[in-house]
Amino acid sequence: MIEGLEGIRLTSAEETAEYGKFVFEPLQHGYGTTMGNALRRALLSSIPGSAPVAIKVNGALHEFTSLPGIKEDLQELIFNIRNLQVSIIDGSEATLSLKRQGRGVVKAEDFEKNSLVKIFNPELKIAELSADDSVIDLQVLLRTGIGYVSSEENHELLSGTVDTIAIDSIYSPVRTANFTVEPVRIKQKADYERLIIEITHFPTTRARDALKEALGIVDRHAQQLLACLTTQGSMDSASEATTLNEDVMSKGLETVDGVKTRWAKVLKVAGIETVADYLEHRGESVSDFGEAGRKSVDEALRDVGISVPED
Repeated sequence: MIEGLEGIRLTSAEETAEYGKFVFEPLQHGYGTTMGNALRRALLSSIPGSAPVAIKVNGALHEFTSLPGIKEDLQELIFNIRNLQVSIIDGSEATLSLKRQGRGVVKAEDFEKNSLVKIFNPELKIAELSADDSVIDLQVLLRTGIGYVSSEENHELLSGTVDTIAIDSIYSPVRTANFTVEPVRIKQKADYERLIIEITHFPTTRARDALKEALGIVDRHAQQLLACLTTQGSMDSASEATTLNEDVMSKGLETVDGVKTRWAKVLKVAGIETVADYLEHRGESVSDFGEAGRKSVDEALRDVGISVPED
């Protein structure tokens, strides 16, 4: 045990609906920056959230279609929908529907109620209808994920669904994450540190929950590295590693944590059922399984400690 490590405390916490500040001390010299960098990276890149991935507008075949009776063009409508702040309460996918007729401003609160979805910015303007007989009729497909996914990748996920327009998705609920390190004196020693973490975020999460998730991500990576070094003897460990590797390779993809059911089903249709099958045929083209699917499965396998080649 590093001297003083067991004495780290949360000495201050400040939280609002979209901000959090947490102060930890005392850390050993140098570890404020070490932990701050790791947590900041995890907060900005790996916290899951929900976001629109596609829209289906009645009468619109592509994003350049004109919308009679609606002041916004379709690209402006897409921009507004991208700003929806939502959370899928149960599951990883949901759909919001909106149908309204008559002059006036259409807001996020006008979506039909869906028990699986919570909208955090109901006052968001979606569109403005310009006449009494104007109609807006659309659906928004929502999914959970991490980071940023381009409209091109979402298009692959949709597998060419007719009349559905893929859009860019920003899943991360964290807007900014920063840290500061300050010196701390304990008795006669002045080389300890105070780590201050500040997070701004959308109301779809809490700063404390995001920080807990980031700590868990860092810890799981550390545990995987530790597991690689944990042995009971060279011969025994080699044998155990071989057996373990064989067990892992024979696992069905649908049983691996993080592998989405839809990707496991698509691969199964192509005869790719186990981890070993996937790694063997990973570079081959599979119908309805594009770059987005491969990236998703690769990431899930790496998260559980399975070695997947980098492209």
